[in-house]
Amino acid sequence: MRCITYLVASSSLLFPFSQASALDRRAALDECLTKLNVPTFISSSANYTQAIKPFNTRVTFKPAAYAVPETTQHVQDAVSCGASNGVRVTAKSGGHSYASHGLGGEDGHLIVDMRNFNNVTVDPTAQTAAIGTGGRLGNVAMALYNQTKQAISHGTCPGVGVGGLTLHGGYGLISRSKGLTLDNILEATVVLANSSVVTASETQHPDLFWALRGAGAAFGIVTSFKFKTFTAPESNIVFQYYLTPANASHLSTILTALQDFSLNTQPQELNMRFFLASFSSLSGVYFGTRADFDKLIAPLLAQMGISTTRGTITTNTWLNTLTSFSNGPLAQAKEYNSHETFFAKSLMPARLSLEAITALTTYWDTNARSNTRAWYLLIDLHGGNSSAVSAVPADATAYSHRDAVFKMQFYDRTYGNVYTESWTAFLNGWVQAIMDASPDAQDMGMYINYADTSLASEEAHRRYWGRHYERAVQVKRGWDPEGMFMGPQIVGR
Repeated sequence: MRCITYLVASSSLLFPFSQASALDRRAALDECLTKLNVPTFISSSANYTQAIKPFNTRVTFKPAAYAVPETTQHVQDAVSCGASNGVRVTAKSGGHSYASHGLGGEDGHLIVDMRNFNNVTVDPTAQTAAIGTGGRLGNVAMALYNQTKQAISHGTCPGVGVGGLTLHGGYGLISRSKGLTLDNILEATVVLANSSVVTASETQHPDLFWALRGAGAAFGIVTSFKFKTFTAPESNIVFQYYLTPANASHLSTILTALQDFSLNTQPQELNMRFFLASFSSLSGVYFGTRADFDKLIAPLLAQMGISTTRGTITTNTWLNTLTSFSNGPLAQAKEYNSHETFFAKSLMPARLSLEAITALTTYWDTNARSNTRAWYLLIDLHGGNSSAVSAVPADATAYSHRDAVFKMQFYDRTYGNVYTESWTAFLNGWVQAIMDASPDAQDMGMYINYADTSLASEEAHRRYWGRHYERAVQVKRGWDPEGMFMGPQIVGR
């Protein structure tokens, strides 16, 4: 969407920035950054070429300039250069965004790559840690553990940057016990649209702190977080059971059993996910004894029609537990260099009705099973009576999915380098079938960290933030009134 200065709807902001002309301002922007000694990658360099290649190669954008700051002052100066040249500014913490939000989500942004902000400093007495927003999860996990056997709740992919994950959610395989990554922020250091720096916490600028925890990309550039940590658990039960749903009815039985278990029975110590693809599995971690795990899991497996002999169970240390669910080694290079070509969607239902489960499984039986691309549906058992995520009051943060029983990721990947746009109909049709059968379809949420490029701004806002969106817009009016930190799907447009 190309736009100049305009005013939209009742929740709109006045945006003087024009991405249509931002590329024409590149020379002036580069001159400003050079004058203020802000490190950059010039467009003719190999570093630039590598840096702008997105994780999802289906979604590419051309920045107006690419800053690689080394200090907070550099970040402040980069923001001032964006402001003085009328160019929108976007922070990139890792590069894993499904919709290339870290590249602006559209052409013409000044990208501020936070890769150099990767420090991890633990206070073992207070059980807190200062963590730079550009740190990658695998490196952060190792640093926390190696310093004083500490840990934080975070996602499973080791190459993901702390910033983007934390500011919009952060669900992983200890979240039912410890909450989302954003639930563990004690404070955040933020460079604002006016280039000043503030600390946001429950007692300092609490409105900004509320918004950062779930919608953070729209409010400034976080340079560092202070997290509460916990002592990393050892002797963890890591399991994976394999199954092959026979038909739609069998899959419905499986999903119904999982939903009832998550809502009513699953304890905080048990974290699980169901993977549906050309092969299927139920996997997870139990933070307790093997004997207690066996007693807990056996009735569920029986309901799902899974044999206890069709799986693997090991007892792992904390770092080995993380490696069991990672898509690579924990140690990560500073440069993100993982790439796929795909389209993704998500759903965050409070509860799937019987009709919705039937629609999901029928579509799987008649459409997905015959699809030869590398698609999958990953269902994390997110909520329920015992989940630490659901225990947080619904309005405590901008994250709007506290009541979601499942966090559902629909992912359609091609084996080659080209994804034909007509293929998006496969996942769009699957999600639509579920919604058509759901009485609460209008209110059903989606997860911005599984960004869906097919959503127009208005629907993205409604699905990602629900009833929190209007409050987030009001907070943005106070902290970024001219809309410097913008993108096609984040709060404000």
